[in-house]
Amino acid sequence: MKIGILSDIHVDLEGSDPQRLLQGIVAAIKEHNVAIMIIAGDVANDFEVTLRFLHQLEAAAGVRCLFVPGNHDIWNEKHPDKTAWQTYHGLAKFTGNLVRGPVELTDQWVAIGDLGWYDYSFGSPDYTIAEYDRMEINGRLWQDKIKAVWGKSTIEMHQYFYRKLEKQLDSCKHKSIILVTHVLPVIDFTVQPPDKMWHYLNAFLGSQQYGELALKYAVKYSISGHVHYRRQVKYENTTFICNCLNYASQWIDNDDPVVEVKKAFKTIEIN
Repeated sequence: MKIGILSDIHVDLEGSDPQRLLQGIVAAIKEHNVAIMIIAGDVANDFEVTLRFLHQLEAAAGVRCLFVPGNHDIWNEKHPDKTAWQTYHGLAKFTGNLVRGPVELTDQWVAIGDLGWYDYSFGSPDYTIAEYDRMEINGRLWQDKIKAVWGKSTIEMHQYFYRKLEKQLDSCKHKSIILVTHVLPVIDFTVQPPDKMWHYLNAFLGSQQYGELALKYAVKYSISGHVHYRRQVKYENTTFICNCLNYASQWIDNDDPVVEVKKAFKTIEIN
């Protein structure tokens, strides 16, 4: 069984053409004969747009789509009356959203996933927790500060997702596991080497504890997004994949979504 992987589609940023993006993803799915599509978050800045695009993708491609929200998906930018919890749970209307629980792919394989959050472990120890909690450096504000309103501290949110994922991993520990988070599980996918700003901003990219969970439960594939890289590393028996489509301004020598999706699209195969 072939599984397609992509994240950080951002269908509503930088003048993106959602229909061309949809066309590109559907074409890649069909070209690679993909049976299941995994999207590791950041479809849009509006959870309603995200839901609509996911439903359109499933209908157009004729395959099941599995998804975890990204931080952009839960932002309340278009819904200032809503908290992050409300947009997060609103996205659970999509049946392929892994926040609803593990999904069996075959008798032996299962997909487990969630948004995840960050605990500052990828940031420089030169900064204090209080400095990281401000989420601002040199006049640059990390937008989760004002657009992802959980009503809990950043560390508490990381712990919430960590405990939830650990419980599910433990319940499926005898199966072959694909773990999906939006945030990063390994430092390899952070901005390296970091300049002064990214010594600070790397703190908001994920947590090493998700990577430790992946290794503890011998996860076969750990899939993430968030950082707008396309990288892969392997530790022990776990392959870590970060495969983002990215903003149009980050595409190299190309302005066609269909072409860029083809370049970014990745597949894995399970038995």
